[in-house]
Amino acid sequence: MKTKKMFSAFFSLILVVIIMVGCSQGASGGGKSGLFYEGETLEVIVPFEAGGGTDTFGRFLASYIGKHTEGEPGIQVVNIPGGGSVNGANEFVKVREHDGYTALLTSGSTHLPYLLGDPAVQYDLKEMKPLLAAPQGGAVYVSPSTGIESVEDILNPKEPLVYAGISATGNDLVTLLSFKLLGTDVQAILGYEGRGPSRVAFEQGESNIDYQTVSAYQSNVVPLINDGKAIPLYSFGMLDEKGDVIRDPAFPDLPSVKEVYMEIHGEEPSGIEWDAYKVALGAGFSVQKVLWLHHDAPQEAVDALAKAAEGVKTDEEFNEKAAEELGGYELITGAQLEGAIETITSASDEVLDWLLTYLEEEQGITRLN
Repeated sequence: MKTKKMFSAFFSLILVVIIMVGCSQGASGGGKSGLFYEGETLEVIVPFEAGGGTDTFGRFLASYIGKHTEGEPGIQVVNIPGGGSVNGANEFVKVREHDGYTALLTSGSTHLPYLLGDPAVQYDLKEMKPLLAAPQGGAVYVSPSTGIESVEDILNPKEPLVYAGISATGNDLVTLLSFKLLGTDVQAILGYEGRGPSRVAFEQGESNIDYQTVSAYQSNVVPLINDGKAIPLYSFGMLDEKGDVIRDPAFPDLPSVKEVYMEIHGEEPSGIEWDAYKVALGAGFSVQKVLWLHHDAPQEAVDALAKAAEGVKTDEEFNEKAAEELGGYELITGAQLEGAIETITSASDEVLDWLLTYLEEEQGITRLN
């Protein structure tokens, strides 16, 4: 009888242990192995229409993230366009569960409205967890009709300079600030639906100065240059680890804005305008695409995707294909990424006030104040 009771107690203990282990595995969100993402799907919100630059990058990145995430989850890209990317970012923060199964892929057009205090923005980059970032540079070019043959001529064009853009509070801000910094008189016509339409405007003669990011520049602008229909001027440059502007490695033959300024004015740029340019450059291009989780997502999810990001960064196949997609830039992860995001989110009140005043006085935008 005693033996029977002991056996019964032992059996009950084993049953409790089995149940506890099962619950523990279930709570981790993983499958039999206990991996958080095993048998799961990670949704990646792209806050733009399908077919654009961020969407293209997101779909390119998705398969490699899935490959390098322990448990190999399915990756589903979900497009939520509107508000210049603000709508999708707001939905990520305000609507989606903070459970680690939804990520957000942003661009400079998501970062700059946050930086400028756009009242439509309901997300806080300080309250989001960055996992990886991809720089994406841009370069400015002009029509031969301007009479500009090199950067020395940029202050004395033969015809008024006209720029076709999307929005002064998006990545066009960097372009517009480069014009102001260099002292170039340019009329900006904003409201175009994308960089593709703005390039078409250039080709049709509606504008005569334009910029494009690396991939579009290589595929669409270089042929114009080869045909004598466009003249390259300068790149925006990239921020180094000290926050200084260096020549963009994707445009090794083009001077940066800093170099052009020095050639035109005979000294290095400085002051509030230069500080504002660097802040906008960092937000718009130096960390152009960023993959995020919610700040309070389960630590297992953060750890798994952070490890996956490092795996993607060293993936030979990814880097080979990304040479075309990313213009030769390396992904930014870990402490370097945290530092880059800190540069954006810690902009001084003086710089932000200057930017808001510039937008109000020179671009007629008052809704941010």
